[in-house]
Amino acid sequence: MQINYILLGQRIRAIRTKKGISQMELAERVNRSAAYMSYVETAYKFCSLDTLVRVANALNVSTDDLLVDSLTNTIKVSNHEFADILADCSDYELRVLLDMVKAAKQALREYKHLLRSSRS
Repeated sequence: MQINYILLGQRIRAIRTKKGISQMELAERVNRSAAYMSYVETAYKFCSLDTLVRVANALNVSTDDLLVDSLTNTIKVSNHEFADILADCSDYELRVLLDMVKAAKQALREYKHLLRSSRS
């Protein structure tokens, strides 16, 4: 699978803005120009592996977090996302979410045959 640079740029922008980091600040952290970072975020230019690692470090995320849309094996990324989602949950919220996941898993397995029959 090839890297989807449009989704990579969108993910960089989303994480950057979620963390309250301006494009100029990110550019300074990775030793690039703000214009270059804008080009990367809009997929007008493709960043090098070195720049990708710098961006990940500057945003305090893994490169997997940035490349998740281009990876075929995303189990580790999903686990990381789940951990982030659950990090600020109360014990009550964790219990409810666990029960919901168990029920969803059971339903997915129970009704899996419907997926196969709908493709026919």
